[in-house]
Amino acid sequence: MTFLLLLAVACGLREAEGELSPPGPTLVASEGLAADRAATTQFFQSRPRYEQPLDEGLKPVPGLPDLSAETCGTCHPALYAEWSVSTHAAAWTDPQFQAEIGKSGNRWLCLNCHTPLLVQHDLWPRGLTDGDVELPVLAPNPAFDPKLREEGITCAGCHVRDGAIHGPGLGGDAPHPVVADATFRTSEQCERCHQAEAVYPGKSFVCTFQTGDEWRAGPWDERGKTCQTCHMPEVERPAATGAPARVVRQHWWRGAGIPKFAGVHPPPEANPPGLDVQASPLDDRLQVTLTNANAGHMLPSGDPERWIQVDVSFIDAGGQTVGTWSHRIGQTWEWTSPPKKIADNRLEPEEGRVESLVVPEGAVHASITASSHRISKKNADYHHLGDYPRSVVTHQLEIALPDRARQ
Repeated sequence: MTFLLLLAVACGLREAEGELSPPGPTLVASEGLAADRAATTQFFQSRPRYEQPLDEGLKPVPGLPDLSAETCGTCHPALYAEWSVSTHAAAWTDPQFQAEIGKSGNRWLCLNCHTPLLVQHDLWPRGLTDGDVELPVLAPNPAFDPKLREEGITCAGCHVRDGAIHGPGLGGDAPHPVVADATFRTSEQCERCHQAEAVYPGKSFVCTFQTGDEWRAGPWDERGKTCQTCHMPEVERPAATGAPARVVRQHWWRGAGIPKFAGVHPPPEANPPGLDVQASPLDDRLQVTLTNANAGHMLPSGDPERWIQVDVSFIDAGGQTVGTWSHRIGQTWEWTSPPKKIADNRLEPEEGRVESLVVPEGAVHASITASSHRISKKNADYHHLGDYPRSVVTHQLEIALPDRARQ
């Protein structure tokens, strides 16, 4: 399952290809909001943090008619516009996510990250039959808000806590309670979903997102750079309509830049690609240098299906291709029970990789393309995703090669 991460964004569940899990949840009658909430809370207290939805939205925030992003946008139009094209906004409606969560009774595992508020869930888990995560005991949610669920990781998913709006503490007058929260200036705010790792015994799926650990293991943490440094660039503007201009952060969360829906995505300036590509001819070779220059975590990070592809075509004077070279950067998994990671050649933060390519006879030009990929065509077809956006080109270099015949 792809998220987000996360987009991500979400709990990275994967099932063996072609394998559908027949067991399903047990549905029980609702006992009322208070009883259902108590039973659900007790169950989630036994689960890891990344499986626990936020117990928010069950009571109103004073000064706000509801928790919708549209309501937030009445005073924060720039933030709303940015969020609207972000991967967070598409966390629930993402066609790949929707295709994957219907394969098993394990969908409740993913909702904490894709729809983090309890009011966004149509069913609440109370427990597991025989401890099986694919056999949850579910009750209808008396407080379910279907419109809010469509918003995925909505404003309230990050900012509403205990009936107040939490934020980094910018000051100003607001029509609702505001709490200055130090976690909004740290990576802790993001790790609830982007650091989630679990193996489920006897299952062919895992939750395998270590972006938080990758960031801590690299040099950027010690330099004071957080997730927000890159993924929420600073800009000087009013935080709300009528407020004075100040330094605030943009809410695009572009990530790899692959849209969930064609034409709906943040602009390139939201954050640059993590990869840097340099190339130079050297005698009878082309030296290609690939560097994780801009990501404080492994490249790529998050969903284990993601990869980066670098393709080189050598062209002769007549415009014909006389040689090619390809390099895949990512993880390779076997989705068995239990799943196994069998290869991983991702780039660590600031790691460089130099490839020395033999230039074919007659080549006078090299065309280099780097692209970021979310899911293979084979797996997209398996999920019947049609023309779902699967990749984006991040680099295109054209290199003139010496004419060795004249040398």
